[in-house]
Amino acid sequence: MEKNAARLVLVVEDDLSVRRPLVKFLEMHEFSVVTAETADEGVEALKKHQPVAAVVDLRLRRGTGRDVVAAAPPEIPVLIFSGVPSESAELERLRPLTRLIEKPYSLVLLIETLEEMLSEAKHQD
Repeated sequence: MEKNAARLVLVVEDDLSVRRPLVKFLEMHEFSVVTAETADEGVEALKKHQPVAAVVDLRLRRGTGRDVVAAAPPEIPVLIFSGVPSESAELERLRPLTRLIEKPYSLVLLIETLEEMLSEAKHQD
């Protein structure tokens, strides 16, 4: 299946039990998905694939999702998921198109927030 570049989302999550259902759910909502398990892979994927949005776990086994968030171009929405809301507060303040989805998270809420942020980003162009 060819990736739909207009709806390509980067998912940076090292836990397969979280990543797999998230990817499936995004694909059910007509997103194409590229995944990364480490901060380095996430930063590389941002450059290589130029996604329209990113969903990033801050706590990765190798590296931190903060590096991925900081590397994301300012015009692309970033959803952070974390079980510790205080971890994302500064990132949300520094990067306007950044929002927290708290773990455990709702896939429906995640999709709704992603769609809303993509719409906001489009209107900023």
